Amino acid sequence: MSDFISNTLADFLGSVFAGVLLVAIYVVIQWFLAATDVEIGYSWSFHGTMESPSHLWVNLDVRNRSRSKTYYLANIAYIKGKLPVAAFDKKSIWGAELKPGTITYLNGAPVQSFTSLKECLDAEVHVRLQNGRQFWLQGAGPGQHKRGRLQRAAFWLRGKLGAGSVPVE
Repeated sequence: MSDFISNTLADFLGSVFAGVLLVAIYVVIQWFLAATDVEIGYSWSFHGTMESPSHLWVNLDVRNRSRSKTYYLANIAYIKGKLPVAAFDKKSIWGAELKPGTITYLNGAPVQSFTSLKECLDAEVHVRLQNGRQFWLQGAGPGQHKRGRLQRAAFWLRGKLGAGSVPVE
């Protein structure tokens, strides 16, 4: 009788472990898809010369890699450290729709408080979606997205899978 109980208990625990493992794998895959479905690059544009630019604004290259989710953009914030260095841009990208599988090129409004390209490159550009998700963009040069190790690894993996034509969604 004890063999029956130990076998039943082993089968039960094995089934519970398999179920927990499958749920954990599903959660990781869903996180991976959500973390890598929107990618934003940027650059700066200006009128005038590099020595004395006027009307500096940010250009956004927004890619929605999701096959099913539509996102809406909200605003752009310009931050240095933890403090805003320019007024929030609440109008130029508000409501821009990112349909599944699309690339959208958007221009921000001119940033009145920036007078040089150095000020632009020193500031972090925070782009927010209407669902509250936020992207912060800063780096050694224009278009460099600031990411943590885990997110960099996820984008690298998604890029490799996409280059190999492996559907991930």
